[in-house]
Amino acid sequence: MALNRLKNRTVAPLKTDVNPGITLTAVLAPGNDLGRWNESQAAVITGFVVAVKPGGPETVNCGATDPAHTDTHIELALAAGDSQGIHHMIVEVTPRWRAIMSAKGKDWSTVNLRRSLLGDKITVVGWMMLDREHCNASENTNPGGAHNWRATCWEIHPISALGPSQ
Repeated sequence: MALNRLKNRTVAPLKTDVNPGITLTAVLAPGNDLGRWNESQAAVITGFVVAVKPGGPETVNCGATDPAHTDTHIELALAAGDSQGIHHMIVEVTPRWRAIMSAKGKDWSTVNLRRSLLGDKITVVGWMMLDREHCNASENTNPGGAHNWRATCWEIHPISALGPSQ
């Protein structure tokens, strides 16, 4: 499945892969965003962490439900404390990147990321990915949908670097 190959990328983007026009403001801008970017581009996104949650079972992770083998979903907003999901972008840490960082002595577990990032302004780097599985729950592709919980189905997935905003 093509989506699984994108989610499983383990090579960090180069600076030449980063599209400087992809900002949190641009990603959250209203309008059908299906054609705004492409999955060969990377982005550097800065925003406030309003939620850090474990992901659910997915084919990319062989249906696993244990914390070590599921993604971590980080919700970013332009303003601290913005609890309206339709104003959020989802960025994800994958089990493969969690292992890469663990080998470098960094703890990217969901529990640690929630404890250390929630409420902070951070910058993440990673590959853009259009998660079509969530376009029906995204404000930009399903405006006014009763069950929308995110602004866009574009994600940074996977995150290859993260840290405090400068």
